[in-house]
Amino acid sequence: MLTKPFFDRADDAYDLLLTFHAIISGSCALRLLLPQSDIFWTPHDLDIYICEKEAQPLLLTLLAHGYTFTSPSFTANAPYSSSHVHSVYVLHRNSSKIDVIISNSISAVSPIFQFHSTILMNFVTAHSVYCAYPDLTLRQLSLVNPYVIYEQPLQRSTVHALLKYSERNIEYITCQQSHEERECWKDHTRCIDDEYGIWISCSPSVN
Repeated sequence: MLTKPFFDRADDAYDLLLTFHAIISGSCALRLLLPQSDIFWTPHDLDIYICEKEAQPLLLTLLAHGYTFTSPSFTANAPYSSSHVHSVYVLHRNSSKIDVIISNSISAVSPIFQFHSTILMNFVTAHSVYCAYPDLTLRQLSLVNPYVIYEQPLQRSTVHALLKYSERNIEYITCQQSHEERECWKDHTRCIDDEYGIWISCSPSVN
């Protein structure tokens, strides 16, 4: 189960997502989408994205579940290069680690589309799973987000992240290789309700 290492009951994670309009992204969301038989790795932490007005009650709820803040408990948006990240809180409970990433906008989703790779542009809500680039992601293929290369200095944390997913058998391809993919048009603005992403409805038991 997706959140079993992080909560005592599956419903605990579901209640968090539902109550605070939060989403799960990162490795956990990706792991849920990929074929189980082909995957040898497991996520080491849980990334919860939330808008600023819901952040404090969510953090208090995690404390009530036995989590404690890692010192320093609050950081700026590093190692997240996204301008849509306001701040990050890191919490631990025994060997479990949760990152709470607070969005700079009114939507918890907006930082997702500034990830370093399309392979991570997915998220889980209380009732659904979304994948922005299913034609690539479900085949374990990815493009590098050009923003992290051309619009800012290339950060060491970004290089480490690209290497991490390459070691997890994610194949990075060039834009030229994916020209026939409909979702890779350079002059096309994407949104979460367009025809290229997919939404999968799920019950609380998926979490």
